[in-house]
Amino acid sequence: MKKSTQILAAIAAMREEITNLRDENKIDEAHAKLQELKNLNSELEVELALEEEEEKALELNGSQAQAVEDIDENVIFNKQLTGKRLTASEMTHVKNTPGAPGQIEHDEERGGVLVPEEQSLQIEEFKRADVSLKSLVNVISVQTFKGKFPMATDQKGELIPFEELTELEQTDVKFKSLSWEVKDYGVIIPLSNTFLEDVRINIIDYIGKQFAKMAVNTENRLILEALKAMTTGKKKTGKGVDDLKTVMNVDLDPAIAQNAKIITNQSGFDYLDKLKDAQGNYVLQPVVGDATRKALVGREVVVVPDALLSAAKGALPFYVGDLSQGINFFDRKGYEIAVSDQAGFTKNATLLRCIERFGVYEFDAEAVKYVEITPETPAA
Repeated sequence: MKKSTQILAAIAAMREEITNLRDENKIDEAHAKLQELKNLNSELEVELALEEEEEKALELNGSQAQAVEDIDENVIFNKQLTGKRLTASEMTHVKNTPGAPGQIEHDEERGGVLVPEEQSLQIEEFKRADVSLKSLVNVISVQTFKGKFPMATDQKGELIPFEELTELEQTDVKFKSLSWEVKDYGVIIPLSNTFLEDVRINIIDYIGKQFAKMAVNTENRLILEALKAMTTGKKKTGKGVDDLKTVMNVDLDPAIAQNAKIITNQSGFDYLDKLKDAQGNYVLQPVVGDATRKALVGREVVVVPDALLSAAKGALPFYVGDLSQGINFFDRKGYEIAVSDQAGFTKNATLLRCIERFGVYEFDAEAVKYVEITPETPAA
């Protein structure tokens, strides 16, 4: 029972007592009770005010808790994507939460909608299911579409001794400024309008694997094109696996060789995978901790499709080195999805334009070597 209810009952009883005293002509006694009645009324006024404030606080806390509970970034993303109105709490969330789903501007035109972080991570998981060369290069996150990036160029430099209070000149450290620009890479994927009617669906469940596969294919192709450009005119040739070992032991800087990986195609991997040493042991060994991957003298062998990487007729292609030192991948974080129902009108479908933005640039041409191996034909 509320305290105010108890006070009201006491006030009613006090009034009845005063009335009875008056009727009994006990005026002095009735008058003496009036101050108690006033005190009870004052107490009631205070208690009612306190209870009103408590109710407001409970109502506000309940509303805030409900607002937090109702916030679903996937719902916000779907509403923005399909042009549905956001609630006040959803609009506040988008405005005040970094990384929340939001509109993108590009080249002074409205773009699509940023994919929420949870769904972006889902796309990354799909991409990791494929062989992604992006994981091997130096990924630099950027917030704009183009710019310049200073990087040290002398990988063999040393620290310079200098006296206290002696200025260290900038010329002692060699830098070059890299100009970069990210570009849009995307695909059009149809999605049934029936699915889009439900604002709680996870669109990435339906398009994520397809988009991720195409994204990895595109990233791999551009990284391989950058590798080809940085090794043009520097091709090394050989007749067997010992030539690959010479590249790692002699041609690469020891610091680079220590973290080197071997990139080849399916045919190159098939060649290595069948090789045995003099004792009849296969030269490729499982990577420690992951038996599904193979390594040559401790350097992991990464395999891409023959269609993506080829060599001269009869030869097998191998990139050997540390791609994280040789290639920069400028990544403008966030995937974007935009919709159009125009082209899908007759099919009751909405077309989704899925985009990622990045740029691939070569950096240190000495960090990776290209080798073509032409296996010797066994003597008859």
